[in-house]
Amino acid sequence: MNKTRIMTTLASILLVTMVASVSADVSWTQDDWDTVLKRAKAENKYIYIDFFTTWCGPCKEMDKTTYVDDRVVEFSKTIIPVKFDAEKGKGKELAEKYRISFYPSQIVIDPDGEEVDRFLGMLGPEDFMTTIVGYTKGVGTWREMEKQLVEAPNDMELLLNVGKKHVAAVRDKKAIEYLERYLALDPNDENGNRADILYELGELSYMSKNYPDSKRLYQQLLDENKDGEWHEAALHRLPYTLHKMGETEGAIETYLKFVALDPEDPKKLNDFAWFCAQRKVGLDEALPIALKGVELSGRDPGVLDTLAELYFARGEYDNAIKIGKEALASDPEDQYFNDQIKKFEKAKEEADSQVRN
Repeated sequence: MNKTRIMTTLASILLVTMVASVSADVSWTQDDWDTVLKRAKAENKYIYIDFFTTWCGPCKEMDKTTYVDDRVVEFSKTIIPVKFDAEKGKGKELAEKYRISFYPSQIVIDPDGEEVDRFLGMLGPEDFMTTIVGYTKGVGTWREMEKQLVEAPNDMELLLNVGKKHVAAVRDKKAIEYLERYLALDPNDENGNRADILYELGELSYMSKNYPDSKRLYQQLLDENKDGEWHEAALHRLPYTLHKMGETEGAIETYLKFVALDPEDPKKLNDFAWFCAQRKVGLDEALPIALKGVELSGRDPGVLDTLAELYFARGEYDNAIKIGKEALASDPEDQYFNDQIKKFEKAKEEADSQVRN
């Protein structure tokens, strides 16, 4: 073999190796859930569940960054990683069992099938290695915190943190117990955490479907905070509770107050438009706001998708397809955007068929 051919062969091997390295990501198990539980027991391994939805931006970001990180990939080989679409099939069933309402949500299960802890929201590679790996070692979990509270029952930071962990897992009694203990130790709010706790309790009540209490707590948060981040947070979350209670007009009115805090913020505009599109309420109010959000965002694909969904809710299927295709052009392989186009086209075909008949 001549020198040129040897060098070419070596270069090809190196290129293949580099491509394999770049494309490596977490190898998600394809086993059914019952098999996963049996494997965990037999192999003495932890289970890591990633609950996602196809429309969740942070979920996609974790796929692109966290789950291709070398450290995360290597760690995943020591556990059983599994992904579930929380809106389909077994994923929907498990999301209901674990009371998942935020995406992405990650849960660590021990070899005996018991939940160790969970994290709500996106985790970058560094935070993943700290948080999730820590959970498998018993570090940073609610059980560890509760043991520490036995030794220091009035440790306010521990009370707050463990209370929030129980809120995230919708363990009502424990969450209320710890957060109320905190409030009792700081009746004058000297530490400035009262608003945070009211918000957490409002979220807990919402996730527990105790909507009257959720409304009361969010309203209390508004009354006690006339401006600032907690006022904004309450205005953002209260509409969801009001809608669940059938108070649609109040929900729209409250959400518009949230938008008015910064009417040039495309995220706020998009949040309102998505809220309306998903619930098919306030569609006339939402359209100009969605159009403005698209322009302010620089025609961001996610914001375009909201506008398309809004047109779909309004029965304007041609517009939905047009805007949906513009969003799809940003990533033609994106399964969610492709599914959206199919949904819009199917609705148009059915509507046209009804007109013909």
